[in-house]
Order: sequence, then structure tokens, then C-alpha cells
Amino acid sequence: MKVKMVIMTALMLVMPSLAAAEITIEDAWVRMPPPVADTAAGYMVMRNSGDQDVEIKGVTTDAAKQPEFHSTSEHAGMMHMMKMEKVIVPAHGELHFGTGGNHLMLIGLTGELKAGSYVMMTVETADGESIMVHAEVRDMRGDMDHSGDHSAHDMMDHGDMQHHNH
Repeated sequence: MKVKMVIMTALMLVMPSLAAAEITIEDAWVRMPPPVADTAAGYMVMRNSGDQDVEIKGVTTDAAKQPEFHSTSEHAGMMHMMKMEKVIVPAHGELHFGTGGNHLMLIGLTGELKAGSYVMMTVETADGESIMVHAEVRDMRGDMDHSGDHSAHDMMDHGDMQHHNH
């Protein structure tokens, strides 16, 4: 009887970790936009240590009215950004959201983003898990690498997306 109790206790301790989130989010940051912009781009790395792919359903933040994940591709010499309809983090893999590629668009900023401040976000998975993210706002204006620069954001082709400029 004592052995069963030890096994049951051990299982109870192990089971929550087996059911716990397999997704971690690292290196999250947001590019500080120009003062008149109503959009900003965010970057991060999502890692999945689990045995199954994880679908990300969305992200919420008080910093923007419409946060959404975008992919970037080049076609006929022009950069195109499209909303990602499905965001999948592969089993035992990672998904990068970085400059010049996949990224998080914060559309309809609700306030000024200042360098050194943080944007608080919640990333939600299809199975109902919520992951809190603290993304530092960085001023990249002095950075000469413009591969992911969104300062010319309105000149990019966003397909059918609707953006509202103030």
C-alpha cells in the first residue's frame, strides 16, 4: 500500500509538468516607431520542446488595437506582407519572428512606445494556453541595417490588409 501511495504521489508531481506548456518565448522586442506612426513591428523566438506541433491562435496586448502575425516575402522586387492565417511552432523546433521575415505587427497603437519601456502581450495557443510576454521597446534609428525597418511601412504591399493612418 505504501508503494502505491509513493507511485501515486510521484505521478501527481510529474503529470502537471507533462501537461504544462511546451512553448517558451524568448528574445521578444518591439521596434520603436516614429512618433506619428500607428503601427510597430515586434520580434521574438517561439520554442516548442514538446512532441507535437503547437498552433498559436493569436496575441493580445493593450498597446495595439489589432496585433497580428505577418509573413514577409519578395515578389517582383517588392516586399509583400501578409497576415499569417496559421502560426505553427513545430515539435522540438522553433519559429523565428525577426527583422526582414515573419514578425508581429502591432496595428492601431494605443499610445506612444518609448525606448526602454515594455510592451506586455499574451500569446494564446489553440489548446487554451496563455503565455505572458514582456517585449522591450528598442530605438533602432541609429542601426544602419534596414532589412526589417518598418519606417517605410506604408510603401509596402500588404495585400488585402486594411491599415488606418492618422
